[in-house]
Amino acid sequence: MSNPRIEEVLDDDEVADDPEEMDLDAFDFARPQQGSLGQQADAITEAPSQMTPNMMQALLQGQQQHASSGQTSVPQAPRGMSAQDRERYQREQQEKSKAYQCIYPVYFDSTRSREEGRRVPKVDAVPNPLAREIVEALSQIGQKHNVPLQIVFEPTKTHPKDWANPGRVKVLVKENGTAVNAKIHNKYHLYKMISEYLKSHPTTKETPKRLQIQGVPVPKEITAPAIPRGFKIGTILPLHSPALSGGGVFENMFKDMAQMMGGQAPGGFGGEEASSTNQKKARDKRKK
Repeated sequence: MSNPRIEEVLDDDEVADDPEEMDLDAFDFARPQQGSLGQQADAITEAPSQMTPNMMQALLQGQQQHASSGQTSVPQAPRGMSAQDRERYQREQQEKSKAYQCIYPVYFDSTRSREEGRRVPKVDAVPNPLAREIVEALSQIGQKHNVPLQIVFEPTKTHPKDWANPGRVKVLVKENGTAVNAKIHNKYHLYKMISEYLKSHPTTKETPKRLQIQGVPVPKEITAPAIPRGFKIGTILPLHSPALSGGGVFENMFKDMAQMMGGQAPGGFGGEEASSTNQKKARDKRKK
C-alpha cells in the first residue's frame, strides 16, 4: 500500500532560503572555444546585469511597440559611463534591491521535484518557464490588481540547479517583515498568481525571441538543446543560454566536468568509453 504524500509550504524564509546566486560568467568550463559561448557571454555583459524599475518600464513599453512582431528588446545600461562608474551604479542598484524577493524560473518548472528547485505545488507548475515571462506575469498582476510592484530583472543570474535557464526576477513583497501591499499576502500568494499567468500563457518555441540582448543573434530556427542523459534541462531556453551556444560547448563542458569528478563522466556522456578504459586497466593488471 503506497503512502499518500502531502505537499505543504510555509511562508517562512528559513524553510526555503533563496539559493546562492550564480552568473553566466561562472561557467568558465563551458566557454572553451572562440565563436561559441565565450563571445556570446562577452556580448551579454554589454547588456545590464540588473534592470532597474525604470529600465523595466522601458522593456514593457518596448514590448507594446513591438507587438506586431512579438519581440521585446532589452534596454541597455546608461551610455557614456566609465567602467568604474558602471560598477558603482550596479552596486547601488544591487543594494537597493537586496531586500527584494528573488524568483527563478525553476520555481515553476513542472519537470522538477521540490528537491530539484520547484517551489510551487505540482498542479501550479508549467513546462519550460522563462524569467522573461515571469516579468510579464508580474506586470499583468500589477495592472490587474492596481499594485505598484517594484521589479528588477537580471537576465544573466542563474539558479545553481538550473544553469541552462538564465534569468532572475526580483520583486519587493515584504519590507521589515510586513507585506508592502495588502493585495499580495506573501511570496507564496505571489507564486500562485504568477503560476496562473504562466499556465494561461504557455511557453512556445517563439517565446525566447521576445527577449533580445545586444550581441546575441536571433536564429531563424531555434533547435532544441541536446540533453545528456541524467541532466534536466528545459526544451525551450533563452537565446543566451549556455546550452544553446553550440560550437562543441556541451562536449567540452562535460569533459571538464568528468575531469573534476576524477574521470567519471556523467551517465550518457563518455560513460562507455570510461567503462571500457577501466576494464582494460583491470585486464592488464591481471596479466601482470
